[in-house]
Amino acid sequence: MIAAAPGLDAAAALRLRLADLYAAYDSALDEGELERWPDFFTEDCLYQVLPRENYDAGLPAALIYAESRAMLVDRVVALRSTMVFAPRIIRRLTGAVSLRGVEPDGLRLTASFALFQTMVNEPSELLACGRFYDRVVDDAGILRFAERICVTDATSIPTSLIYPI
Repeated sequence: MIAAAPGLDAAAALRLRLADLYAAYDSALDEGELERWPDFFTEDCLYQVLPRENYDAGLPAALIYAESRAMLVDRVVALRSTMVFAPRIIRRLTGAVSLRGVEPDGLRLTASFALFQTMVNEPSELLACGRFYDRVVDDAGILRFAERICVTDATSIPTSLIYPI
């Protein structure tokens, strides 16, 4: 269940829908269903992965940046057809999801994440951890991310960060 910030009145049905969104997002990516990933976002969206240092300083430099669903689709095409990288399994854990605000432009949520990778014949390792800053909207009855800002705790991220967080 998604927790609501103190003083915020959020119906259980809404919090269940949000929990389903977060679970479906993680499941699709964990199962390697990258083609489904863009569908979790609105047509005009913002997706960024950036280190905490840049986020805290208000610096726009991001490791991954997309400002539309079409850009997310392009990233999937690149991952599937043009990029060369060693095979790996990626798993993500999302926790402590909290509904922080209900605003005219959408629902504001935060969550912690950890991203692990396992290379062939290698032990699993932590790839990145940090915090999501999300804005979720109801898009014709479907909850979607209008913004997903993935802030990594470490300034340095392995160059193997190729998959979405």
